[in-house]
Formats: sequence, structure tokens, C-alpha cells
Amino acid sequence: MKSKSFFGIFVAMATVPLVLAYLVLKMGWYTPAATNKGEFLQKEVVVKIKTETPMWSIVYQPQTQQCDSFCEEQLYGLNQTYLALGKLQKRVNAWVLTDSLPLNNYPATKTYSANNTDLSGGYIYVIDPMGKVILRYQGSADRDNTIKTSKDILSDLKKLLNYARMG
Repeated sequence: MKSKSFFGIFVAMATVPLVLAYLVLKMGWYTPAATNKGEFLQKEVVVKIKTETPMWSIVYQPQTQQCDSFCEEQLYGLNQTYLALGKLQKRVNAWVLTDSLPLNNYPATKTYSANNTDLSGGYIYVIDPMGKVILRYQGSADRDNTIKTSKDILSDLKKLLNYARMG
């Protein structure tokens, strides 16, 4: 084989896969697989929660100071999600970002008096040990949707904890 034809075949073998990969991505023929069930935040939001050791957090920020049925469902979901973590509970905290709500019915949750204006009310958030908000989950006033959301949070949190080196 001549050196010119060898070089031409070599260049073609190197460029054809790159061109095909570029076309697949640009034409939308490939949809990336995402296994997360929550919604990633588009902008960076940091919530500093002071703990002895860096830990993952599940956080709910109520929309108002009074707790209506929607708020009660979110507190129920937050409490049940934390309890369902089982042995992973030692790596996660469940917080409600208010100090005005009594949490007697939800023993797994703790209050933290920090109201972050970057967080929308009505969502449950997952926060990494460095304080960055990663995922959010839409709240619901319906018990069945609350249970589904809790299962989604649990699924995503277990994946995060499995791969986390910190917290």
C-alpha cells in the first residue's frame, strides 16, 4: 500500500467518527439519559447551615409563617423521607427554614432560622455538604403525590450519597 493512500485512510478513519458524533449531537438524534427525578437548579444558590460536620441536607422553606394543609404535607413528606433513609440518616439532616412552626408531629425534622430569598417556597430542596442547593422537588397538597415525591427524593439522595466523598 502506498503511503499516500495509507495516510488518506488514516485521516478518514479519524475524522468520520468525529463528524458523525457532531451530527448526532447537533441534529438532536441523541437524548442524554438522566436518572434524577428532581429538577436541577439553573443558578447557583448557597444555603449555609452550621453543623458540627459537613452533612447533606433535605430542606423545606415554608411560603408563609402559618402552616396550612400544603405546608403540613411537605413537613410530612420531609419527615418520612428522612426516616426512610435508615442507616444513611447519620449523613443527612432534615431542616425546615423557619423558627415559627411547631414541629411536634415531625420528630425527624429540625428548625433552622434562615430564610433564603433565592429559594422558592413550596419546594423541598437537596443541599450538598458545602451548602450548594442541587435539586428541588415540587410540593403537593395531595398525600399520594407527597409520597411519590418522597420516593423520588429518597432515590436521588441515595445515589448522591453513594457517590459522595464528603458528608
